[in-house]
Amino acid sequence: MIAFKNPEYLFFLFAIAIPIIIHLFSFRKYKKIYFHNLQLIKEIQIEQNSTKSKLKELLILVARIATIIFLVLTFAQPYIPHKNQTNTNKKTAVALYIDNSFSTQSESTQGIILDVEKEKARKIVDAYPNETQFYLFSNTSKPTDYREKTREEIKKDIQEIEWCPTNIQLSDIYKKIETCSNQNNQAIRWHIVTDAQKSTCNIADIAIDSTIDIVFHPIKNQSKANLSIDSCYFETIQHISDETENLTVILSNQSDEIAANIPIKLFINDTIKAIGTATIKPHASSSVSLQYRTNQTGLISGYLQIEDYPIIYDNTYYFSYYIEKQIPILDIYEKTPNKYIAALCKDKSTFSIKPQDVRAIDYSQLRSYSVIILDELQQIPTGLTDAITKLNGMGKTIICIPANEIQTETYNNLFKHFGSQIFTTKDTAKTKISDIDRKNSIFASILDKKEANTIYPEISQHYILERTQNNTLISLTNGHSYLTQQAQKNNTLFTFASPMTGKNAFATSPLFISIYNILLSTTAVNDLQHTLGTACELCLPNLQNNDALHITSNDIDVIPQYRIDMQTAKVLINPMQQITKDGNYNICQNEKIIHNISYNYDRTESKLDFYSNEEIQEILNVHNIEIISEDSELTTAIQEQAEGKRLWRLMLTLAIICILVEIVLILFYDKLIRLGKEK
Repeated sequence: MIAFKNPEYLFFLFAIAIPIIIHLFSFRKYKKIYFHNLQLIKEIQIEQNSTKSKLKELLILVARIATIIFLVLTFAQPYIPHKNQTNTNKKTAVALYIDNSFSTQSESTQGIILDVEKEKARKIVDAYPNETQFYLFSNTSKPTDYREKTREEIKKDIQEIEWCPTNIQLSDIYKKIETCSNQNNQAIRWHIVTDAQKSTCNIADIAIDSTIDIVFHPIKNQSKANLSIDSCYFETIQHISDETENLTVILSNQSDEIAANIPIKLFINDTIKAIGTATIKPHASSSVSLQYRTNQTGLISGYLQIEDYPIIYDNTYYFSYYIEKQIPILDIYEKTPNKYIAALCKDKSTFSIKPQDVRAIDYSQLRSYSVIILDELQQIPTGLTDAITKLNGMGKTIICIPANEIQTETYNNLFKHFGSQIFTTKDTAKTKISDIDRKNSIFASILDKKEANTIYPEISQHYILERTQNNTLISLTNGHSYLTQQAQKNNTLFTFASPMTGKNAFATSPLFISIYNILLSTTAVNDLQHTLGTACELCLPNLQNNDALHITSNDIDVIPQYRIDMQTAKVLINPMQQITKDGNYNICQNEKIIHNISYNYDRTESKLDFYSNEEIQEILNVHNIEIISEDSELTTAIQEQAEGKRLWRLMLTLAIICILVEIVLILFYDKLIRLGKEK
């Protein structure tokens, strides 16, 4: 269907009546010719009555009419509307989205992808009239995103775009554009300039509004290979000064070829501690174990490093943790402190144990201990239960050892905060330990393998632990549990079914050394690392209530948003987009470092998975979205998309052709006829 930009000019089509009138009512002026016979008169009559003469006049008439028609159409500017052209009376603005995620660090056939995107964006701007209003969006959110820009302003902003660590979905950009359209009552033409990475290009999920036209400009990413450090974790959750640490590193290979003997460097507090190598199959992941020792305590900052190009943002992985100078233990007893545990900790500088009578506990000081032992209490006071439950999220280890005679309801009142186990009745029949959960890290260092003739200790009496969860670490021959483990909000409860004193032989058996590992297994309450741009929870026991927090490094000092849970000391920290670089940072209050935190870039874009042109076309056909490939004539394609296929040049060309046809008919028609007769 053809439309007209200036339809008012079509009224001038009435001008075609002028040549028709001239043709019908023209008066010929006669000229006297002297002749000596009648032969010339006969020739004139033959010529006047000739069909060919009439044909000439008709052809000239048609040429003149066609000239007028095509000239009028030229000024009316006909065009064929684009299939996606918005049919609205709203004014139209242009929105540009430039994908500046880390995947655009790699190369296309035309150079670095981000540079190609910026150049294409400038050409898009130049394809529109000077009076066009623009919006500019990228992965970097700015307060000026919703403000209209002139051609000069948007070109300046395009030039300033740099790589951004934030991953953002196209659907999120679309919501911003919808906001602009609604606020300013505009129809918007949205140009998407991107490398079409599948992890962020979710255009199929967008419910497209009829007032928003979308033009897709995919830049083909040439990168076929990338190595990345995805994560790391420690083999054990406890960290002890001058003990061997075993760090497992996970690496990925996104190429079609094997990555052989890739060196991995480990730095602890800026000192290299270990070097390992990894061999990774194509499109697979692999783990590497690095061992090291450090004699430092307190805040530990580390990072892992590999070398890989051209995508380098995922070559470094930062992490941090804390090593206690001593693990503070509180032994709450009723009659006498547990001599076996005291002897176990006596010569160990790792532990600092304090015996405390249950009748003289300062509940407010419980949070300063990493391990709390309920040491053969006949009953657990309600105040003690409440104080323990308020430690939720602080990574405490609770060891519950019952007395010979207990008030089971006071124990069960504590248990209900950790899970579904309860003490029922006492079983006075002698029994033995029959099985141990060897997969648990608590027993890994003391039970290398199961011997056929292993002799387990005898238990003279025990309380029956009913449970609905499979959390038994040590079981008895009668099927009852002897030691269970339950976790709740970073706190862990270890429950024994009998006392350690008296006739029970557990305290004098080799299995008692497992208590040592339990004391070391205080839960790591803070994650090793966090993803840049996301909020995180930290346990900060040294936090003051009213003073601001600062996240600092050598070249940055920001005040994050944070919210404090006064009971658990959990702090929700959100630096928003103030921190833009990965690394190890300090958390300070009143110019004092109270903790550390590590940020890494999101690894989503490490996977080099992009939509092909065929896949893009399939998605866009469903949503009726325009796609302009890299090889297209950009300016012409954009103008056609915005204004349809313009035909005025064709109309002007046809008008000129008609004028030339008329001239040829007037000057050469008779000669052509005579030449035809002679032949």
